[in-house]
Amino acid sequence: MPSPISDPVLEGLARALDVHQRRHEVLATNLANVETPRFRAQEVDFRSALTRAFEQSAQAEPATPATVVEDATAPARADGNTVDLDLQMAKLSDNAGRFLALARIAGKKIALMRLAIDGGR
Repeated sequence: MPSPISDPVLEGLARALDVHQRRHEVLATNLANVETPRFRAQEVDFRSALTRAFEQSAQAEPATPATVVEDATAPARADGNTVDLDLQMAKLSDNAGRFLALARIAGKKIALMRLAIDGGR
């Protein structure tokens, strides 16, 4: 039985936060393997994962995990490793900023729902 206060936007935000968390894990794994020969940088198929997150929340479908793919844009070094430290740090910082923004939006949405429940008191 769905919750009486379920909200598709809030569900979508929660799933988007999950996608960003998964991306953070993938980027951290890339950084941990920056010196591992032949390690191939990975990336979350972000666009499709985010689109799916909001579509599935609107249709009340269970969430599917984000797909992790090899980062085809990363150039290989002489040892075969494709992790660029600067690029990964920039992606990590960007992802953290987006996660924080989504968390703030979700917090505001919850505060509005709480205000409506309390009747503005």
